Amino acid sequence: MPRTLVRRLALGAAGVAGAVAVTAAFLVALHAKEQDNRFCVACHLHEAKFERLVTAVPADLAGVHHRKDGQVGCITCHGGADLGMRLRVWAVAGFDTVKFLAGTYEEPDHMRLPLRDVECRQCHTPILKVSSAPPLPGAGPAAVDPALAGQDAPPADATASATSFHAISEHNATNVACVACHTTHTTDGDPAGRFIGRERVGRICRECHPHL
Repeated sequence: MPRTLVRRLALGAAGVAGAVAVTAAFLVALHAKEQDNRFCVACHLHEAKFERLVTAVPADLAGVHHRKDGQVGCITCHGGADLGMRLRVWAVAGFDTVKFLAGTYEEPDHMRLPLRDVECRQCHTPILKVSSAPPLPGAGPAAVDPALAGQDAPPADATASATSFHAISEHNATNVACVACHTTHTTDGDPAGRFIGRERVGRICRECHPHL
C-alpha cells in the first residue's frame, strides 16, 4: 500500500476519532448543564414557570413534583424517556442553538416534541399502587397511594368507585394522554386535587360521556 494512502487513512481515522471524542465530551457537558433548571430557562424564557416550580407552596403540578423530590426539574420530563427521544431532544436543542447564535431564534409557541405517556411513566408506574399493608378489621378494599393516583385515593376495587378515572378498568382502552388531564404548568386547577382543572377535564370526559 502506498505510503501516501496509509498517511491519508491514518489522518482520516485520527480526524474521525477526534470528532467522536469532541462530540462525546460535548454531550457529557450538555448532560451536566441540563440538570440546572436555570440553564434551560436562560434560553426558553420560562421565568414564570421556573418560579412556580421552585416556590415553597406549589402553584402548579410541576411545583408539586419538585416539592416532593428536589431532583425533579425541566429535563426530568422534557429530556425524553428513551434514547430515540433523547436524541431528538438534543437535535432540536442543537438546531435552536445554531439559530440562537445566528440571531434568528424565536421562542416557539408550542412544544415541538410533546410529552408522551412514557415520559410520565418513568416515575408513575404503576399509576395506582395498592397498599401492601393488611386491611384493618372491618375496613373496605385496600387503599391506593394518592401520590401516584394524582387525585383522591380510590379503592382498589374499581366497582367501588364511580369517580376515579384510573381505578376503572374500562378506561385502560381510552386514548387519552396523561398530560391531557394532568397539565403540568397550568394554574387553573384545584391545589387540593393536584391541580386538575375540573372544566378542562370535564370536556375530555364528555367526549365519551355526553350526559355528564
